[in-house]
Amino acid sequence: MKKYVKYSIGFSGIGVLIGLAISLVFNYLNGSTTYYPSSPNFVNQFAHPLNSVTVSVILWMLIGCVFGFGSLIFEFKNWSLLKKTIINFCAYYAGFAPLAILCGWFPLTWINFAIFTLIFIVIYVIIWLLNWYSIKKEIRSINQQIKK
Repeated sequence: MKKYVKYSIGFSGIGVLIGLAISLVFNYLNGSTTYYPSSPNFVNQFAHPLNSVTVSVILWMLIGCVFGFGSLIFEFKNWSLLKKTIINFCAYYAGFAPLAILCGWFPLTWINFAIFTLIFIVIYVIIWLLNWYSIKKEIRSINQQIKK
């Protein structure tokens, strides 16, 4: 249990760090002179701007936990890579999609949700392929060292 509490704290911290960094980048890119933790529509839902920051931090913590705990799926030794990938994808999508909606990252319409889903799939596949290539390269290197 202690291990999972430590994981939760670490994953939450990483989520907040990444969420803050991304929100700052978007604020600078949009030429904003006021800090918005998310879209102006999201911020305008709150009586006080500080409340929108607080809610954003909580959502970023949850996003960090979704991706952090989801990555642990790949540590199961007795599962095939295909099974791990499918379960990981489903866990990420099921956890991240509602949080992205709550963050106000896109207007909630069927077309926007479909676009979000497509972008999510493309990014997931790209990251998975980069990871697969990296591991394949590492295995090749280890095999070459064994042959020496």
